[in-house]
Amino acid sequence: MELPDLNQIQVQDLVQRHKLNWSNSQIEELITLVGGHPYLVRVALYEIARGRMTLENLQKIAPTQEGPYSDHLRRHWLNLQEDAELLTAVKQVMMANRPVDVGTTEAFKLRSMGLVKFQGNEVVPLCKLYRQYFGHRLGLKN
Repeated sequence: MELPDLNQIQVQDLVQRHKLNWSNSQIEELITLVGGHPYLVRVALYEIARGRMTLENLQKIAPTQEGPYSDHLRRHWLNLQEDAELLTAVKQVMMANRPVDVGTTEAFKLRSMGLVKFQGNEVVPLCKLYRQYFGHRLGLKN
């Protein structure tokens, strides 16, 4: 089952449910980092609400092996490495500063993995976290 991305109001509601007193700019920072991806938002809020880290710390360590997303990111990385065409496509997406046409099949597969979102017939990274992590893994300068 595919869940739609959370919007700003839904993320704000979750922030309040986690008893966090955040400004709108902090909520926007979280959304910039993880998009509206329900799982990524949930992990972030859980870790912060438990006092394990701050939003600022999360932003620094999220795309690293130290971060709370390490297993999630590593699993995607391993899957990408098994398909040379997908790896090439994700590299194109992470290198570009604009939407990219990577081909219908690759775009669909990357979207199915939850790594990109469509803008028309082209794709962009779902969030800053993915651009940072995969960009680093691919040796790209961000």
